[in-house]
Formats: sequence, structure tokens, C-alpha cells
Amino acid sequence: MFSSKRGMQLPARRCLLALLVSTAIAGGSLACRAEDGLVDVRTLPYIEGATARPEATKYPNLSASYFGAGTVADTIASTGRLLAADGWIAYTPPFEASNRSRWYKKGAQGVLASFMTDGSRTDRSGVSYSSQRLEVNLPFPERATDIVYDERRPYLGCMTTETIDATLAFFQKELAALGWSPLAVSAAETRWPDAKIDETIANGVRVYFTRDGNTRQLPVMLTLQRGTDGRTNVEIRVAPFALPQNLAAGPESAGLPRPERIKSAGTTGSADSVKREAHALIPAELGPVLAFYRRELGKKGWIEQSKDTVVTADRASLAFTSPEETATLQIGRKYDLTTVQIDVQILPSVIAARAKAKKEADDRFIKDALALGQAAIAEADAKRAAAQAARGPETALRAMDGSSTPIPVPDTASEIDFDGADGRLAFTSSSSVSALADFYRSGMKTLGWKSTPSVINNPNMVVLNFSKAKQSISMTAMQMGPKVNVTATGSGLKGVPVAAVATTTTGNAKSAEQVLESDGDTDYPTPKQRTLRSLGTSGLPGGAPFRHELSASVPAGLDSVLAFYRRELTQRQWQEDTKSAVIKPDSAMLAFKAPDGPAMLKLERRNDETTVSLVVRHPAEATKAGILPALGKVRLLFGNMGDTEVSVSVNNKTLKVAPGVGGPQNPNGPTMELPPGAYKVTIKAAGKPAHDSTIKVAANDSWGLMVGPDGRDILPLQLY
Repeated sequence: MFSSKRGMQLPARRCLLALLVSTAIAGGSLACRAEDGLVDVRTLPYIEGATARPEATKYPNLSASYFGAGTVADTIASTGRLLAADGWIAYTPPFEASNRSRWYKKGAQGVLASFMTDGSRTDRSGVSYSSQRLEVNLPFPERATDIVYDERRPYLGCMTTETIDATLAFFQKELAALGWSPLAVSAAETRWPDAKIDETIANGVRVYFTRDGNTRQLPVMLTLQRGTDGRTNVEIRVAPFALPQNLAAGPESAGLPRPERIKSAGTTGSADSVKREAHALIPAELGPVLAFYRRELGKKGWIEQSKDTVVTADRASLAFTSPEETATLQIGRKYDLTTVQIDVQILPSVIAARAKAKKEADDRFIKDALALGQAAIAEADAKRAAAQAARGPETALRAMDGSSTPIPVPDTASEIDFDGADGRLAFTSSSSVSALADFYRSGMKTLGWKSTPSVINNPNMVVLNFSKAKQSISMTAMQMGPKVNVTATGSGLKGVPVAAVATTTTGNAKSAEQVLESDGDTDYPTPKQRTLRSLGTSGLPGGAPFRHELSASVPAGLDSVLAFYRRELTQRQWQEDTKSAVIKPDSAMLAFKAPDGPAMLKLERRNDETTVSLVVRHPAEATKAGILPALGKVRLLFGNMGDTEVSVSVNNKTLKVAPGVGGPQNPNGPTMELPPGAYKVTIKAAGKPAHDSTIKVAANDSWGLMVGPDGRDILPLQLY
């Protein structure tokens, strides 16, 4: 049903000629250098009808993707059959089984196949091939099953129906061809005095091999054992006596010890959490790992509870206590690694004591702060009283002329802010609290308002309540340093247009319908009255910007700022899409067609100012750089600030990102297109635990996702 399609292969003489020429110039072509152990993925089979999807990579021979009809399960099954027919053998790395990834080996070459849906379509799917370097090549027996293989340590585990003698003969021949030879007893005992390589095992055989001329490669142990099911169990792993026997301590994690040499490790919680845990995979035997944790936990004051200790050849379970915590330590063996799990719990009595201590500390802080505030208020009151005594009696306040607020404001008022929609009035005054209270008690009575007594009537703060018919107003005057802050709210302040009164700092009210003056910027104007302005750009290193964003804050009403931008942008030949405008009392959103591309203006009232966000996109530049997403899609561009390769997984697709990609010297990294939405991003670097984060992206956006120097954090930057 399915057939194989391959990329074009070079004739042997052309490949040899290319190799000779390129070696003389720059060291040779990746596609022709078989000694590199890297397969040209363009020569791998893929299902009939699938088409290649171009990838933004410098080495197309190391990574390629093909998409066609069928579900992910269909593509996994058919790809597996095609690769098997081409001589590729499937295996799984230890602890890395995945529903969407498969690993294959053929001779000294390896490939990772990752499977995914075609965007949101479940009736189409694809495979992404990535060439894998096998650092230590081990042979797979014919018809082997359940293959677990790690080319770095190295490790091989599998089952075969062949006899022990036939399997041993296979490995002796194949390992010799790869440069391995039997390890002599004398050589082993000279370097490792405790080595015992002449032991026998039940129903099987165990032999040791060393890599000829390779001093860095530790010897390996081959164990063949016949099972009751008539199959032979095969395991190749680093010889136990060659592994570290005394583990050195590495950096702690969540306050818990960890060996210096690990395959992976992770924690949840922190050193002061009520619960925390740490786990690790360690390339060492169970005995040295157990000794390490007993030693390091003892140094930290933990006491082993011997009554709970259980230790066998392949498992250990221990319990520890400290003055404040309890812990359980579980150690086991799987493949050629020792697994460790530590769970720590703070004692309930300690939790209660900490909560009590925190409450007492909080109470002391509040008490001290209150005392300090009261002392400051008393001192300010004394100074104010002395100053008032020196000035003599305070003159009665007069109402400000020209004010269009529904209630009067004194002529000493400044920074007036009135919002008729919300029924709110605020201002500051240089007059005293008592003078302002007398002003409103008298003035509101003249206007027909009835005053209701309040229990708050102090020299530094007074609350006034007024009512008339079915309306009410509540006012608060509070001394704040040299000035008094006055706020008034209530239904009696509603119904007057916001434009009736605007902020002033001179003591004279003026209309909020200000005609704002431009700062003169010919491209991205801002009112001169602004308190904040910033202009940013997004783009690739050394290229033209794909996006400009102006941010500003203006101490003026939303209507005034909106009128300013409609006037200024129209003068600059911007065309507003009036049908899509959304204008509310405290926000506005307008779409424009600018000379360079689409633009969006967002205004919002915040902290008595109007904030401005003006974004202009440049689709011509984005198209030129190849980052423009398909209509309704999101394009992601990946980079890596670190010095080692990382794997980045988004939406069940994994990409390899080389070190330095996305920087000035190598800006073209791998890309991905997705539907808009929220996605989990998983980063995995060699020797480090996986790290997850979340991004939320909108349609027609392009984002740069840069992996930080630590190989863990993702730094998102909107490019378009």
C-alpha cells in the first residue's frame, strides 16, 4: 500500500570527488563524510504521497520534514515499516519512551523520527527526521526485540531467541570489528584492584571487553542469561568496577544533597517548603549511591531510623529525621542507572510554630508602623498648628469662579479631576481640613443639601455626608503633608459630562477638551504634555524592523488624546477603519492603515492619565525576511543563547536548536507555524532536567523564542 520515496543520491565517484575538493577547502561535506556517522535524512524513505516541507536550517541534510494524508498513528506505523525494510532497527533510549517519537539505528548511524499532526488537521500528519550521532556504536543482534540503547554511556539491553553460544559468538565477532577486544584479568586487576571478572552466573555467561587504543572509554560488561521462556536476555553496560566508588557531592537542590555526576535530576519545592522532593538518575552502583546519601544527609544533621531501613541487592529504603523534618529515601536500579527519590515533610509542630512566629512578627510590624505613623501625624499637626497660630485666623474660603462641577470647589483647589460618568470628584488644596469642612458644610447647605453627622471629625481628617432628594454625596478630606486631599463620590455627582472639568495645577479650572500639541515627531507623534514616551522596534539582528511600538502616558482625558491621534495620524496619510472602532468611557481601540502597513491604536484610562499603545507592522519587511505567518496562523522563530544544543518541544513537535542560533552571527534558526492559542514549551538540554513554560500567541503574530544561556528559560519577543 505504501511505497518508498528517496532524495537524489550522488554516484560514488561524484561523492568521492566532492569529498576530496571540499576537504582541501573546508573539511568536507556532511552528506559525503561517512566517518562522521551522520545520515543524510533526505535519503530516508517516507510514505507515498507525502511532500517535503522546507525548514529554515543551515544543514538540510540533518533535518527534514514530510507531510501527507493519514493520522499520526498511521504515519508512525507506515514509517516504521518503511525504515525496517530499509535496514533500520528501532530502539528506545532509557527513560525516554514517547508516544510521538521513535529512534532508529542502522550500522553506525542513528535517526530520530518525530511525528505530529499537520496544524489543527487530524486527517493529515507528518514525520520530522533528525540525524543522530552515535558516540559509542554497539551491534544489535538479528531479530532482537525490546531494544533499549544509550549510545553515550554506552548501554544495550534486548531479548533474542538465539542461544547463548550463538549470541556470544555474534558479539565477539561484531565487537571485534568495532575495535573491542576481551579484557584480560591481569589488566583489569592492575587498574581496578577490586575487579572480579572471572565470576560465573546461573544459566548464562558474562564477559568483559575493552576498547583498543581508547583510554577514555571504560570497559563494558556483556551479560547473557537464558530465561524460562526460551529467550536470551542481553545486556551490555559499563563494567561496575570501573564506575565511581566514592561519589563527590555536587551543588545542592532544594536544600538536598546530589552527587556531582548525574544523568538527570530535578526537584519540586524549595528548602523552606512544607513539602519538597528530589529525584535523580545516577551512573553508579547502588552501594556507592547509598553510601553517598548516608554521608551527606548525616552532615546536614539527619539521623537514620535503622528500624525502617531495608537494603537488598537492587533496592534500598531508608527513613531519616531532623529536628524539624522527616524524610524517606528510595533507591533502586533500572537499566545501568541507580534511581533516587527523596521526599521531605516538615513536622506539624514546626509548621504551627512558624505560623505563630510569622503572626507575631506581622503584629509587631503593624504595631510599630502604626506608632510611627501616629508620631509623624502628631508632629505634623503640631507644626501645622504652630504655623497657623503664627499666621493668625484662616480666611474663609471662596468658591472658584468658572467651575462647571455640580458642587463648588474652593479657590485654593488644584489638580482637579472630575468624572461625571463614575460620579467622582478629587482635588488637592493648601487650605486646612477644618477650613475645607466649613466651606462645604456652609456651601452645600446653601444649595439645598442636608448634612449628616459623621464620627470622623479630626483636625487631620474629616468625613462629610450630604443628601438631597434621592441623591447623596460622601466627601473625605485628609491631611497629606503640606496639602489636603479631597475626594467626593456619589449619585449627586453623576450626569455632568467628563469634559466639564479638567486637571489643573494653577488653581483655575479649565475645560478637559484640551487641544493637545504634538511633539513634532513626523512618524509617531506624542502630545507635548506627556509624562512618559518610549518607542521600540522588533526585528532580526542586522535587518529592518518588522514592528514599531509607541508607548506613552498623557495627563489628559481620553477624549482629548483620541482627538489628538485622529488629527495627527490623518495628517500623516493614515486611514482609519471607522467600522472597527471600539470607544468606551475609559478605553478606545482604533485600526488604521498606515503607509508602511496595518496599525492599531489602544487608549486606556489609568491612574488619572491616558495610556497610549500604537503598534505598526511592516509586512513587506516581514515577508522579505520570511517570518510573515500564514493568514490566521502564528509563526515561531527559535534561537539559542547558550553554548550547547537544546531540544525545544511545542505542540507535540520537537526541534533541535544549535548554540548561537538566532544571534547576529547566525540569525536563521528553525521555525514553526501554529494556530493561535496558549502552548506549553518544553526545553531539554543534555545533562539538565526538562523545563516547561507557557506562551500565549494571537493570530497573524510572529514571535522569537530565544533559549537563555542557562539552557532552561525561554525569552519570548514579539517580532511581528
